[in-house]
Amino acid sequence: MNLIEVLIPLFVLAFVSEYVAATLGMGYGTTLAPILLIFGYEPLVLVPVILFSQLFAGFIAAGFHHKFQNIDVRDEKQQKAIGIFIITGVSGVIISTLVGISIPSLLVKLYIACIVIIVGLLTLINGFEEGTYSIKRITGVGVVAAFNKGLSGGGYGPIVIAGQMISGLGPRAAVAITALVEGVICAVGVLMYILLAAPVDMILLIGITAGAIAAAPLSAFTTAKLKQEQLRVAIAVSIVLIGVVALISVLLTSNVV
Repeated sequence: MNLIEVLIPLFVLAFVSEYVAATLGMGYGTTLAPILLIFGYEPLVLVPVILFSQLFAGFIAAGFHHKFQNIDVRDEKQQKAIGIFIITGVSGVIISTLVGISIPSLLVKLYIACIVIIVGLLTLINGFEEGTYSIKRITGVGVVAAFNKGLSGGGYGPIVIAGQMISGLGPRAAVAITALVEGVICAVGVLMYILLAAPVDMILLIGITAGAIAAAPLSAFTTAKLKQEQLRVAIAVSIVLIGVVALISVLLTSNVV
């Protein structure tokens, strides 16, 4: 198999994953990581690549979300959410990256599947209920989500999106805030893996990063065109589907099925 035959599938996979993720605010690493595990990549190789690609895609998507008015940085509630998620996210990803570097691959795979399934079920039950804005709740959501991001490369968006929606933020704002914060968190995560001398697969890095960057502007445009209620339904359903994909991938890679 030549270089192009490897790069094209990786590009398409990342493009589709990022398009869905930046449109709905979740699903990039959570979907991409299990699929790459099936392809034979180890977590220590694929997680830094996912973080690196989403570093660029997240900032690009956030810029276009701002352009299409999906986010209003002058809104006090949105400002607080951004600040809390950045602080908890940076702290959480540093700690979880140090933990993840020494955890066996099988445990990481199981964690990816279990956490996504749990979040999917919780969102299906509570995802349409908007509560009062709570800094404590947002902080707790940020810590748990950031730990998932650093450990598995995914599991951030579903928790953060659900937490924001339940806390009273609209779906568009929740998606845009998540894209912006993930860019910051991924930058810290990449730095941590560089300092820890994690192995780098350049072909994987190029293919995944190119696909993610290409999809970011289109996804922000799609978010702007969807009605709030349509977006809310799509988000809830997507979390459940992501959980199913994660479960199937673990079963396949563990030779259970």
